[in-house]
Amino acid sequence: MAPDYNPGKQLNKLRKERGLSLREVARRTDLTASFLSQVEHGSSNVSIDSLRRISEALDVPMMHFLEEIPVDIEDINEHIDPEPCEDDDRTRVYSPVVRAGCRPRLILPPSGLEYQLLVPNLSTKLEAFIGRASPGTGNIARKLRSETEEFIYVLSGEVLIGLDEEEYILRTGDSITFHGDQLTKLACASVDREASWISVITPPIF
Repeated sequence: MAPDYNPGKQLNKLRKERGLSLREVARRTDLTASFLSQVEHGSSNVSIDSLRRISEALDVPMMHFLEEIPVDIEDINEHIDPEPCEDDDRTRVYSPVVRAGCRPRLILPPSGLEYQLLVPNLSTKLEAFIGRASPGTGNIARKLRSETEEFIYVLSGEVLIGLDEEEYILRTGDSITFHGDQLTKLACASVDREASWISVITPPIF
C-alpha cells in the first residue's frame, strides 16, 4: 500500500461531491469538525467506528474508502504489496476478475484491521473481502443501518466472533453465518500470529 494513503482523501472527495461542509458531516457523525479535517489531511488516523459513522452519514458502504488502484502500471509496485498488479485491463476497464495483487485495500491502524476487496466493485448484491487482524486487535461492532446476512470463513489463526450475548472462537477452516445486527465483536484471538478470514455480506453495507 502506498505509505501516504489515507481514507481521508476519499472523505474529502465524497464530501465535496455532496456539497457538505465539515461542520455538517460532524453534526451527522457526532464527530468534531477539527477531527474530520485532520483525517482529510492525513494527520490523524480514523478508527473503524468513526469510519462507519462517516460512511453512514454519507450513505456509502465503508468499503467505499478502499485504496484506489492507480492507473499508471509503471508505478503499481509502489502501491500494491506483496504482489504487483499485472492485470492491465483490471486497472483501466471493468473486469469480473480480481487478481491477487490487484485488490483494493483498507487499513485502519487504530483497530489493527486490514480489508482487501474480493469483488470488482461495490455495485453487486453482495460484497466479499479478506480481513486480517494482528494479535490483540479487533473492533466492537455497531448496529448497521440495514438488515444483512454475513458468512465468515477463517483462513488462518483464530478469530473471536461475538453474536448477541454469545462469543465463539473460530479456528482455521471453521465458518459461521449470522444476521448483521447480531454481530457485537470481531477480533483476533490468536496469541502469537495474525488471523485472516473471508467475509461475504449481502446486501453490501460494510
